[in-house]
Amino acid sequence: MICQDARRLIGAEPWATSGELAGHLRDCHACAEFQLEMVALEANIRRALEEPPDIARRRRRIMAQPRWALAASLAVALLATLVVWALRTDNTLAHEVVAHVVAEPQSWSGTDAVSEAALAEVLSKSGLILDATPYSVVYARSCWFRGHYVPHLVVRTAHSLATVLILRNETVEHRQSFHEDGLSGVIVPSTHGSIAVLAASSAQLDDLAERMQRAVRSQDVAR
Repeated sequence: MICQDARRLIGAEPWATSGELAGHLRDCHACAEFQLEMVALEANIRRALEEPPDIARRRRRIMAQPRWALAASLAVALLATLVVWALRTDNTLAHEVVAHVVAEPQSWSGTDAVSEAALAEVLSKSGLILDATPYSVVYARSCWFRGHYVPHLVVRTAHSLATVLILRNETVEHRQSFHEDGLSGVIVPSTHGSIAVLAASSAQLDDLAERMQRAVRSQDVAR
């Protein structure tokens, strides 16, 4: 495959994961960067389409205010944003999960199943074991996230590829859902911290999260 063909495929479908394209992206840094840019562009377009139609009207009304009123409005909006951000720490976790996944576009290019030995090695760095799941793991890496190594997996479901981060050192009290940068995701509590599952589509996210909850075990418990 040449760069022209690869970029045409990526332009049509930024999340494309064909075997031929994956092989090209492994060897061509320029095309891999192009895929990342296209994924980000698609995410921005999705956010723009999802923006409520009355936002533009509100912006025009704000800009029409006197300068002192505009400054006061901006100050109040900034203060409200800071307060909400400080209170919603769970959203910070979701945002960092998405940022980490988007920063590794090569993770979506895998086509072949990761060997059991390679998968076990990645999990062992976090003291974990993964029982058999109905999905094929096509990417596995131990990544540095919030001061700890966490398993970063990509599995092939019946619908598409899905990313799984096993966050042993991050706890959440209840299931959280989010949508950011074109990715839908959930973070669920686990016996061993929490588990984040992300995909371009929300289909089967809860099912995959539930299966991962049952499959993840601690090496200490296994002994």
